Amino acid sequence: MSPPMKELVQTIHTLRAPDGCPWDRKQSLVDATRYLMEEAGELLDAALSGDLEHVREELADLLFMLCFCTEILSESQPVTVEDVAREGNAKLIRRHPHVFGDSEARDTGESQQRWNEIKAEEKRARGLDPDRESLLKDLPSSSAPLRQAHVYQDNAAEVGFDWPDNSGVWAKIDEELAELRAAEASGSPEEMESEVGDLLFAVVNLSRRLNIPPDIALRRANQRFKGRFQHIEARYDNSRRRLSEASLEDLEAAWQAAKAQERGEP
Repeated sequence: MSPPMKELVQTIHTLRAPDGCPWDRKQSLVDATRYLMEEAGELLDAALSGDLEHVREELADLLFMLCFCTEILSESQPVTVEDVAREGNAKLIRRHPHVFGDSEARDTGESQQRWNEIKAEEKRARGLDPDRESLLKDLPSSSAPLRQAHVYQDNAAEVGFDWPDNSGVWAKIDEELAELRAAEASGSPEEMESEVGDLLFAVVNLSRRLNIPPDIALRRANQRFKGRFQHIEARYDNSRRRLSEASLEDLEAAWQAAKAQERGEP
């Protein structure tokens, strides 16, 4: 283990020691993994922002949480950071025979196929039958719903359950929009919720076929909205009272000004 990693692991060990930090000692493995997920989300935000210094900072936080989770696990299981790294490295080599072995993969599709075949072999070695499992991957409940929809659609497409071209997807979106309008007219909360879900699922399908990760696209849209709305707030001196008193026409004009500023227009 490199000196910096040794120092990090020792620092975490000290924090978890009986005379260490009360907060760090209190955390369970479940607590730590929740914080790890938060750090992963902050890393993604930093990467999307393009701020590489911030990315480096968030990588450090994520590495700390990974080592922190391993330290907590080591208190009940004989495991070290080196064990985790060794297992991860062995898995990467095993699942990339086209790089480290005699197999070949001419494109990403063949590479993914090799990966899936080897995962299936690993399951058979554990006494499982991957051929009788559902194609839909078991995703953690914490997975973003947009990501879940994207993965499920990809899984189904592996056996041909997919539109032959995008025209079918566009037609499905139009169909779901019409059904949502009808549900709104009915006034049924259950029907409206169901149709909103169907519409989102159809839009995710189009996003998938356009090779655009829907969760990333929505994150970027959220960032754009935040930046534009904060521009509006600044024009009203960040006064909630002034904002609430402004007309919708004035707020729309401020919104369009924010969009023009994004484009670098005067």
